[in-house]
Amino acid sequence: GYLRSLGAMINEIQPTRVILVFDGEGNITNKKNLYSEYKGTRKIKRITNWTGFDNLQQESESMANQMMRLIDYLKCLPVSISVIDKLEADDIIAYLAPKFNKSIIVSADQDFLQLVNDKITVYSPIKKKYYTEIDVYEEFGVWPCNFLNKKIILGDTSDNVPKVPKIGLKKLYKLFPELTEKQPITLQEIIDKSYTESDNNPWYGDIYNFKQQLYINEKLMDLKNPNIPEQEVER
Repeated sequence: GYLRSLGAMINEIQPTRVILVFDGEGNITNKKNLYSEYKGTRKIKRITNWTGFDNLQQESESMANQMMRLIDYLKCLPVSISVIDKLEADDIIAYLAPKFNKSIIVSADQDFLQLVNDKITVYSPIKKKYYTEIDVYEEFGVWPCNFLNKKIILGDTSDNVPKVPKIGLKKLYKLFPELTEKQPITLQEIIDKSYTESDNNPWYGDIYNFKQQLYINEKLMDLKNPNIPEQEVER
């Protein structure tokens, strides 16, 4: 299934180079050091045909064998493979994408939308949709340059990254209409405004009082500044 999907994307996009990126062993170690609850709610699930295996261990062993076979097959193809221990694929992709004149990131992960610009496009294989800057704005009401700030405040339940309590999307845009503009703003500017306006509106106070977690959220989610050790960059 993976190889069929890969072949279909190559035929459609006709790229000059393909880089396939996988999570490394212990890939969330660095981020769990920042926030111990990162991805803490994820549980091991059975994802194949339950009737084919007696237990989860058998299924896990089969999946590992299939992955090794897949890597062997990919090594026979004119593609590049990147996997680095203690690094998530997201960070590696985010580091590599701006290095080329034109890049298309194929992923259903919305975190990559913060990288979209005139050189980087994101393709969602689930929605079968290419995201340019205007596409991100039309669907999410925010430009890519401010997409990260939205996620920092609203959190990410899939990665167990906490949100500011009682703040939803509509309220966020009402408090910070500048988030919907094409001019980027920083998290520090958001926190400074929250402090200044906290006496006039308690919602700003809720955001300001959550600032320490917001700084952590930024480090967890920021793909424009991926957390990659210098020695791995040099390699």
